[in-house]
Amino acid sequence: MSGGELKTWRQATDECRWEDNAEAHCEALVTEACLVAPNCPEPLQTLASVRISQEKFPDARSALTRSLEMWQDLPPEDTAIPDFPTRISLSRLLMEAEMEAEALTVLERLVAEDDSSIEAWYLGGWCLQLLAGKMVSEAEATNGDTTPNAERTKLRKSSRDWLLNSLKLYALLDYEDERLKEHAEELVAGLNQELGPPPEDGAEEEEDWEDDDDDDKEDEEEEDDEMEEA
Repeated sequence: MSGGELKTWRQATDECRWEDNAEAHCEALVTEACLVAPNCPEPLQTLASVRISQEKFPDARSALTRSLEMWQDLPPEDTAIPDFPTRISLSRLLMEAEMEAEALTVLERLVAEDDSSIEAWYLGGWCLQLLAGKMVSEAEATNGDTTPNAERTKLRKSSRDWLLNSLKLYALLDYEDERLKEHAEELVAGLNQELGPPPEDGAEEEEDWEDDDDDDKEDEEEEDDEMEEA
């Protein structure tokens, strides 16, 4: 983005954040920013934020989709990819627009780049819980079934893992966002009520590994028996 494009986008962003009763002016600035920098994803994020505040969710989802398409398939080293904080903001907007699957894809990429990001782990955990809740709503609307199934349980367990990671990092790094911590703890408490207490670290993985070994041994014994009979 050139200096002039950046100035226009920042002016639009600041106007939308801080000015009261400036919706029309903000709308004009965001539109100008999108025209000046048509290949830049950030103005489209700002446009999506405006549309969400106006409760124009289809328009917001359209802007977010266009923003994502500009960089999501680029290699990690490409300079056209928005910076880390911008993508954190994007994931929040995607969740607000009920685009949880897309938000999770962004967040998985972020934690792969920086696994010490408390906010990325927290948002990912929250996003996974929203996905599980959406599955329940869809099942209930379709056939009235709210019984937990394997896929929903898997999503909730993954959600808890992400949230617990965020809380561990929160304590380790002396993070100062108390509201984030309280919400993460609230989400984990709700998940513990549904799933039971979390297993000790590695317990589930060890159990699965042992089961796989047992299966392999049984297969080998069956093969030996078949060879002897032959």
